[in-house]
Amino acid sequence: MQRRHPVRVLSTSALVLSVVLAGCAPGLAANPRYATDSGAHPQGQPATTKPPEGPPPIEAPKNDLSWRDCTSRVFGDASVAPIPGVKLDCATYDADLDPIKGASGTISIGVVRATTDQTPQDAGPLVMTTGSDLPTSTQLPVWLTRSGSDVLKTRPIVAVDRRGIGMSGALDCRDLYDRQAMLDQAQFQPGDDPVANLGEIAQAATTSCTDTIAPGDSAYDNAHAAEDIERLRSTWDVPSLALFGVGNGAQVALAYAGSHPNKVARLVLDSPLPLGIAAEAAMEQRVKGEQSALDAWAAQCVAVNCPLGPDPKGAVDAVLDQVRGFDTSSAHSVAAVADAIATALAYPRGDRVAATNRLASALAGARSGDWNGMDTLVSEAETLRGTDGQFVNSCSDSLNRPTPDRVRELVVAWEKLYPQFGQVGALELVQCLNWPSGSAPEEPQNLKTPVLLLGTQHDPIVGNEGVAAVAATALNAGATNKRVIWQGIGHGASVYSPCALPPVSGYLDSGQLPDTDTFCPA
Repeated sequence: MQRRHPVRVLSTSALVLSVVLAGCAPGLAANPRYATDSGAHPQGQPATTKPPEGPPPIEAPKNDLSWRDCTSRVFGDASVAPIPGVKLDCATYDADLDPIKGASGTISIGVVRATTDQTPQDAGPLVMTTGSDLPTSTQLPVWLTRSGSDVLKTRPIVAVDRRGIGMSGALDCRDLYDRQAMLDQAQFQPGDDPVANLGEIAQAATTSCTDTIAPGDSAYDNAHAAEDIERLRSTWDVPSLALFGVGNGAQVALAYAGSHPNKVARLVLDSPLPLGIAAEAAMEQRVKGEQSALDAWAAQCVAVNCPLGPDPKGAVDAVLDQVRGFDTSSAHSVAAVADAIATALAYPRGDRVAATNRLASALAGARSGDWNGMDTLVSEAETLRGTDGQFVNSCSDSLNRPTPDRVRELVVAWEKLYPQFGQVGALELVQCLNWPSGSAPEEPQNLKTPVLLLGTQHDPIVGNEGVAAVAATALNAGATNKRVIWQGIGHGASVYSPCALPPVSGYLDSGQLPDTDTFCPA
């Protein structure tokens, strides 16, 4: 091996450099910025810096919130075991009650931040919202126990509860009797007109809740939820946000992109619906999703030899017949049992086999007279999806509602089209008929940030038609998009399918969409 001579090399380099400089050095008059007694004068074209391509970076907060540890509480509230090494911190911040229409006052917004020891301290956060479907602070721990904790290797996740829900000042505005009667869709009221019976109860609940939230009775819709996220951005003092919305949270994130298109660093929309979708259309998509999920679950049930034997849907019909009063009396209503089944399908616990058998065991028990398992599912569904804050927010988002007579027509028509869920879905439209009418948020325009869309083939909350519609919205706004479709059962492809997470993580880190659409197996 030859020995190196660093001094000789350095001398040669210096000699070459001096020759180059001597050959290229201009005279004084040729240098446009050379200092003279008369000062420098602009000459020629100024140097320009090409702006970086792609969406802006995700920046860490300059002014952070006052966080406090709440790991045990949040994991406990979500009924999942804490994850070793994952820390959850809680905080609140004040948002204007109505920055759109100008009603004075503030409202407290609750947030939860997830980190690990590996999470870079200078990394910008991913802002997560599930909107009014369920508290984001409840869904975050579930996501983390599956595959979401992988995101924490590169950045924190901050979950924002929608106003009036979860940690954002949970509302208590309905009379206890009215709340339960609405959950039961007035099934146990005298008379043969459920639309009229439920409408009377919903009217009383609407009056009570609008009085409770006054003067903000028009401040609980998607547009205001988006402004709550904008207050978080301005509080953090960062130029833009990475947004991850699931279900109604995807509508909130899309509304934010409409009102603040230049402040979106990333936009991940999982299980979205269009911003201006009418109440009847949204409900029919949901009912279709419930039926599709039930069919797919029944096939899985047979495949894993579940406790219901070869006809799981027949067992579902038998239990629903019981609560209709055809066979035996039950303390539960048709709506309570149907919602419990849909909720178990939408938010499965454990792996696919465990989730399939959990619902099957509850149905098998109820069919034979043991309602303990179904009682648990009903209680979980009412706690997760039947709060006053969800009533207020979902009705505030409900657009172009049908008339009572139209609902009566749908009760008959949908029961034939969607046997297990159609009647319940139609009657649920009654709950918002008396709520003050609102308007859809602005659609995004001139959106420079690419959009990652995710959907589920069998989604009991929003169905599977929203991805295509929102893709068209993104294209009309000038944004490219790619899709990730999970062929399973549940609400939130990124939450329940490990296959859906790598495209999300890659997009968050690089700002670039996957080269192709992704299809994840069930």
